[in-house]
Amino acid sequence: MRIFNPEELFYNSVVVDLETTGLFAGKDQILQLCAIKPTPRGPVVFNRYAYAEENPAYWVNRIDPENLKNCPTEREVLQDFWAFVQDRDFIVSYNAAFEMHFLEERSELHQLPHRNHAYICLMETFSDFFSTGWKKLPVAVRRCLGIRPSKWHDAKMDAYLALRLWAFFCFLDDPVKLDPIWAPKLWRVRVIRLKWVEDGAQTAQGDNDYELPF
Repeated sequence: MRIFNPEELFYNSVVVDLETTGLFAGKDQILQLCAIKPTPRGPVVFNRYAYAEENPAYWVNRIDPENLKNCPTEREVLQDFWAFVQDRDFIVSYNAAFEMHFLEERSELHQLPHRNHAYICLMETFSDFFSTGWKKLPVAVRRCLGIRPSKWHDAKMDAYLALRLWAFFCFLDDPVKLDPIWAPKLWRVRVIRLKWVEDGAQTAQGDNDYELPF
């Protein structure tokens, strides 16, 4: 277990989401990569599309290769991404195992050096919080924040939703505790369950002015 001040952890993190042509980093590639750094003055956003000749996952993310003809290569996008996140220690995403797998394997394929970040998985955190199995991001933000997102996948939109969810979990307790899923790379937030959790979740859903630190 690792223990942090919530604000220090929050501002030492970057929230990431990506869209790909498939599920296997060895043969599929990144199409869209979004990273959002929370700061006291507001979020700083990195959002890039990468060139691809085809997209077998078009039915999921609606990214048309015709619109990617003038985009930078995947290698260039990843190179800029690692430069953007180099000042943060934690990469936070909803399905962190997937993002970690794609970011690191595709970077190795392109022989790109990068920092050895730790990853925080919000899906594992949500599952532990409500004592449920894994649920998709729309289910988590609807239950925790009362937000009903679009059914279409978009890395920028999903990264903003994950940022809101990250703030929700990061500031639930002081200090915030991280439990290892696969130490030292992959972590989840340790959360308090029982009746208080149900009351807290209902409050978050019903309060449209729920204050977040960004």
